[in-house]
Amino acid sequence: MKKILNVAFVVMLLAVTSCKDTKQEEAETEAAVEQIETIEAETEEIMESVDQNAEELKEELNELDTL
Repeated sequence: MKKILNVAFVVMLLAVTSCKDTKQEEAETEAAVEQIETIEAETEEIMESVDQNAEELKEELNELDTL
């Protein structure tokens, strides 16, 4: 009977330990996802700014060509 209780205790200990590891991994994954989303948002803003600047430069070049 003692052996069964010891085995059950070890199994429960392993289960608790693995759950803690899973929670930590989930937290790390969530942090990485948030960081990626932030980078994507910044990249979109930069791309929009570059596109806007390119359009402005095209317009200015067209004005210079007409002179």
